[in-house]
Amino acid sequence: MKKLFFLIFLCALLLSSMPIYAEDQDSYVMHTIQRGDTYEKVSQKYDKDVYELKKINQDIGKTLYAGDLIKINPVKEGKKIAIKVDGKELIVDQLPYLENSRTFVPIRFIAEALEVQQINWEPSTQTAMLKHNEKTLYLPMGSKRASVNGTNVELDAPINVYKGRTFVPVRFVAEAFDCNVIWDGHTHTVNIHTRKRNKNYSEEDLYWLSRLVHAEAENEPFDGKLAVANVIINRKYNDEFPNTIKSVVFDDNYGIQFTPVKNGRIYDEPAKESIEAARLALEGKNNIGDCLYFLNPRKSKDFWIVNNRKYYRTIELHDFYI
Repeated sequence: MKKLFFLIFLCALLLSSMPIYAEDQDSYVMHTIQRGDTYEKVSQKYDKDVYELKKINQDIGKTLYAGDLIKINPVKEGKKIAIKVDGKELIVDQLPYLENSRTFVPIRFIAEALEVQQINWEPSTQTAMLKHNEKTLYLPMGSKRASVNGTNVELDAPINVYKGRTFVPVRFVAEAFDCNVIWDGHTHTVNIHTRKRNKNYSEEDLYWLSRLVHAEAENEPFDGKLAVANVIINRKYNDEFPNTIKSVVFDDNYGIQFTPVKNGRIYDEPAKESIEAARLALEGKNNIGDCLYFLNPRKSKDFWIVNNRKYYRTIELHDFYI
C-alpha cells in the first residue's frame, strides 16, 4: 500500500512540473477593478449588460475587489491574441489580454523569449526586475508606473497578477529592450522583432523598398506588406529583372511596372509598419516563396499576369503569382 501511495505521489509531482498550456478560449478585454467598483458601475462604463458581465465572470464571484481583473468581453469571437518573436509564436499557459488597448502577457514567457539575462522578484516592494545588456526595468505590481534605468514611465494600465501569473505590457517591455513591435489587427498578433539579424543591405535598398511597400500596400495587413517587399527582392535575384532594389522599383523595360512610380506616390514618406516590413524582407523573412508578381484584381486593367503566371496565394486585396 505504501508503495502504491508513493507511485501516485510521484506521478502527481511529475505532472505538476509539466508545462500547462492555455485552454482553448478567447482572449479578453479586461478592466482593473477600482475601489468602489460594482458590476453595475463597470457595466455602465463599458456599456455592457450586467447579466452578461456577471456570466463571464462567474469565477471571481459577486464581490469585486480593488486591483483584481474583470473580463469585459472577448477581443473578438473565437480569437486569441498571439505573440510572435522573430516569427516564432510564444506558447503561454495563460492567454494575453487587452486593457486600455494595451496587450499584457505573462512576464516569464516574454522575458525568456527576449533572452533577458536577469529576472528577479523583490518581495518587500512587490516589484519584478528585468535586466538585459545596459537596460534595467522595474515593474511594481498593481502600478501604472514602471522605470527604465531609473527613469519613470507612465503606463496605460497597471501591471497585474491574473490566475497566478504576473502580466506586463508587452510593447513597453519589448521596446525598452530595443525591439520593434507591430500590432496586426487582422490576426490579433503582436509581432516583436529583435535586432539579431545581420544587416546585409544598404540604406538605399531600405529607402526605396519601404516606399514601394507603403505606396502599394499602405492599407494592407503586415503580412501583405511583407509579401509585396519580397516580390521586389525576388525580382532583384531573378535574371529577367534588374539586379538592384531601386532599378527593380523603377523598371520600365516592358512599361512602368508599378503604379506608384507613374503617379508619384513612390516619393511619399513610408509609415513605420512599411519600413519594418521592408527591413524584415531584406533580412531574409519571406512569406511569399518565389513570387514575382502581384495585382489587385478589382482594380487591375491588365490581366497578363493572371493569364500567364501561376497563382500562389491571396493576401487581403492582392493576388500573388510566381
